[in-house]
Amino acid sequence: MIAAAGEENTAARTSVFSKLWPWLCAALSGLLMALCFAPFNIGGLAFVALGPLLCAIWLKVPARRAGWYRLGLGYVAGLVFFTVTFSWLSELGPLYDSVFLRSLPFLLALYLSIYPAVWAWFAGWIAGSHFARVPLDRLLPPPRVPLLFSTYNLALSILVSAAWVATEWLRGPVITNFAWNALGVALYHPATLPMIQAVEFTGVGGLSFVLMMCNAIGLITVLRLREEIGRARIRPHFDFSATVALVVALFFHGLWAYRNRQPAATVPLRVVAVQPDIPQKWKFSNGKDAEIFERLDRLHGLAEALQPHLVLWPEASVPGGMLADVETQRFVRDHAGKVPALLLGTDDFSRNRNSAAFIVRGREEVQFYDKRSLVAFGEFLPARPLLGWALDGLVPGDFEAGTEAKIFELAEPAIKFAPLICFEDTVGNLVREPVQLGANVLVNVTNDGWFGRSAAAEQHFVNAIFRAIENRRPLIHATNTGVTASVDVLGNVVRWAAPFTAVAVQQQIHVPTGRETTFYTRNGEVFSIACAALTLAAMAGRLWLLRRRRAN
Repeated sequence: MIAAAGEENTAARTSVFSKLWPWLCAALSGLLMALCFAPFNIGGLAFVALGPLLCAIWLKVPARRAGWYRLGLGYVAGLVFFTVTFSWLSELGPLYDSVFLRSLPFLLALYLSIYPAVWAWFAGWIAGSHFARVPLDRLLPPPRVPLLFSTYNLALSILVSAAWVATEWLRGPVITNFAWNALGVALYHPATLPMIQAVEFTGVGGLSFVLMMCNAIGLITVLRLREEIGRARIRPHFDFSATVALVVALFFHGLWAYRNRQPAATVPLRVVAVQPDIPQKWKFSNGKDAEIFERLDRLHGLAEALQPHLVLWPEASVPGGMLADVETQRFVRDHAGKVPALLLGTDDFSRNRNSAAFIVRGREEVQFYDKRSLVAFGEFLPARPLLGWALDGLVPGDFEAGTEAKIFELAEPAIKFAPLICFEDTVGNLVREPVQLGANVLVNVTNDGWFGRSAAAEQHFVNAIFRAIENRRPLIHATNTGVTASVDVLGNVVRWAAPFTAVAVQQQIHVPTGRETTFYTRNGEVFSIACAALTLAAMAGRLWLLRRRRAN
């Protein structure tokens, strides 16, 4: 009886584990993806992070309600990933003294997790019976066992990768315009810099595609070897070889880009970035206005002595915006008159815009660029008729979005630059538009002081790095608290100042003078759109085959 009871307990534990392990695998994938990004920065995990989730959705799904089961697995993975990687959003809680905002990472994850959930459903549904277990006592496989054939495996991994890229792409323009930390962004590290040069053709979606291919083929290879060893018959794995060849091709393309993508002609641009390190709470208190103006005045004085071509003040640099009153306008004008040109970020409630103002010494006119990509729950409230009753106190009004890209011109040196504000340098399709208009360099002014000493500023910057490579234009990233840095056309980073230090720092940027544009600049997210089209075509084809099979 004791032995029987022990067997029952063992069987019960085995049963519980059998039910739990798919969900643990899903959570593990979410955690591994989060570890790819700041503050952890273990980018190499992106090559294997989705393996546990794929293992769960391909190998351990009940026959009944399999679709809902896979949706749940993908949703759990997304919930862990987005809650952890965007945990810095909770910094808004103490800033506004709001319990709701403390839970914002989880609340945002509730929505964003829909995308990996849909992908998990598709990955399982499109595979069908591809991973059905084949009895190992047979000496030869029955006709057409898909797992044992490279063509099937390669086609499946391509479709799964295309679907992942499609869901990442849709995460951007739908509702929040918040597509940070796509899988391909994990490759921003210097060690993998050659691999990311391909984004001038595909955007970040191309990198996500390759990484998902590695995840899928890696798992398929392990499962296939298990079957083949059991049958004592190992065949060539052309699917694995093709994936390795793709990674090697990316690397060698990067080496070629290093030799052939250096600008033929450049001009030196001396830029001074004023990083005032103004705590966000100061901006909510009128009592700190005088101290903010004093700090800007002192740092701008240091900038003058460096004799720059262009001085940058960060987003929302002056209290109330430069048009708030006559004194503020005079302050900005006086300081702009002491340098050849000044670009500053200004929240002007009189214009109801978040803008970048460009002032050239000797010119009366002030040129404005109005931010086009507004931040949800910060600059506008999505679905205000539904959410206004709860959030009007936090987001009392909506900024108006700008309607067009603009470029500003310097006379000395003769260059054109694209002004960008806040998170706009993380939106690939938006950044390429001013480059099409002739911009030689990208200049982003941002605050990044909202989230304290969290990973937000670092995540923002690494997502922005890819804009320089996509368009082969240098990027200057000027901030209030950090990261203040620049990126050259090959993605090499120069960090100008330590975060959370008040400083005026100068760097010389080599700005290309040519008008050559990349495939991405001309065509945008065509690769991601093609992946979405391939996913829809695959769904239509499988539905047609299923109906035909039922009819027969």
